[in-house]
Amino acid sequence: MKYIGPFFRINSLTSLEIESQLFFLSREALKHIVLQSRCGLISSTKTSKKYLSNNDINIIKDFSPLLCIYKKGSPKFASTKHFHGWSEDGVKKEISSSSNALMTLSILELSEFYAKFEKSSSINYSMAKIYRALAKQQLDFYSKQLRNTDGVFVDKKNLSEGNSEFNLIDKDKKFKFSDQALMMVAYYLYWNICTFDEDREMYKDFSLDILNMFINYKEEIYDLSFQECCKICFAFNVLYKYSNNNDVKLFLIDITDYLIDKYNEKNYILDNLDYSCLMAINLHLSYKNTGIESFKDNFLQISERHKRLFDDNSGIFLKPMEKKDIKYDCTEVNNYMINMLLYEEYESSRDFKAMISTLFRQFYITSGLVISWPDAPSLDSDERYKNLTLNSADLIDESMFRVSTTPSPDTTGTAPIFLKKIAYSKKKENFTTTKITFDSAKNLTNFFNIIFLFKDTILKSFFFTEDTFPKEKVEVGNSENKELDITDEITDDISNKL
Repeated sequence: MKYIGPFFRINSLTSLEIESQLFFLSREALKHIVLQSRCGLISSTKTSKKYLSNNDINIIKDFSPLLCIYKKGSPKFASTKHFHGWSEDGVKKEISSSSNALMTLSILELSEFYAKFEKSSSINYSMAKIYRALAKQQLDFYSKQLRNTDGVFVDKKNLSEGNSEFNLIDKDKKFKFSDQALMMVAYYLYWNICTFDEDREMYKDFSLDILNMFINYKEEIYDLSFQECCKICFAFNVLYKYSNNNDVKLFLIDITDYLIDKYNEKNYILDNLDYSCLMAINLHLSYKNTGIESFKDNFLQISERHKRLFDDNSGIFLKPMEKKDIKYDCTEVNNYMINMLLYEEYESSRDFKAMISTLFRQFYITSGLVISWPDAPSLDSDERYKNLTLNSADLIDESMFRVSTTPSPDTTGTAPIFLKKIAYSKKKENFTTTKITFDSAKNLTNFFNIIFLFKDTILKSFFFTEDTFPKEKVEVGNSENKELDITDEITDDISNKL
């Protein structure tokens, strides 16, 4: 009997392993999408020279960095062995403001992650510089091209052919407050991180202008749908973490209280589990940001109700309103998984840990929801070792990056992305997948949520603390004093890694 214990431990993943795998998937997927996919408008070398040094241009020119991302595309590679651009089939040349804000937020968050490698890996550290420079270029593009005549961000449509030219028209005259909220956070985060940029104050001022709009129109915002208010609340939770702004805190308290009242009016667990889980995530963040106990109490109550949806026999969470085939949206799965991982801070029983492991394997590995998973860093990479030591005793197991049975992008010929939907047949007791397409809104929502919520845990668990590797300023610009220290030799290394 003494051998049964190790057998179960081998087949069970810890929450740290799950969070680490999801973070690795998200950062590698973002790197591929932003630099290689060509699913959007491409930054030109001429435009890039305004933001990058000559050494950076030598790196960027080997790839196709996105100025903005399209709404939909095909994640299948239409490429040579060394170039993994996507097929042009199925591209929908609509440009969502929220998707692009999430893309920029994601690469800014990742730039903070890669900046920690300054004293170790030149390849990873150079990614921090490239991401910050690219984020500036993206934000400048958004403010000029993704706003309507009233100055608010709206969805656009590109009427031009190709990836370098554009003729953008408004897709819809209506605008969403949640889009403005995400853009507000993106501009503020750039100001917060890029302290080297002599123009940084205008990004903060722009962000605070949007904040004032929310404060002035607060009553109108409370007339919006529960779903829209949930998105706005999440954006304010993210912004408060970056800013500690008292106006943001007061708005956050008000909208969280409002959402609690709205949530109690309707059974969102039955009607919209996706946003019920997002509500729980918001309550967790609002409690962490404000310390208000009622937010934590509501988080625990809702999370416990979500937990009861788990079915021991099938190893999945059930949706009571669906009798035969249960359809799952990828953001629904991701929000549920994140909710349970956050809930583990308060519910840490052995059975609950086993439940989380089962959920992850069923939905992320078995179901086909993630169509490929990036390969783990090689054994000669410093990020495979705790504190980047390269000592064999500090080797980080592959299980912190991926499950060994998951197919790689090179094996499937597809990018590592989430499918839009999957379904589970109660009768056949198996999953089915839909057509392989890339939905930028859903994928970038998932990627940013994972990166934002788990980045600090991964840094503290495996790599280093703030005291060990203090944050350094990364410079962007063409002046002699601001040229980025990236040599041509690194170009080949990065080409091999990406």
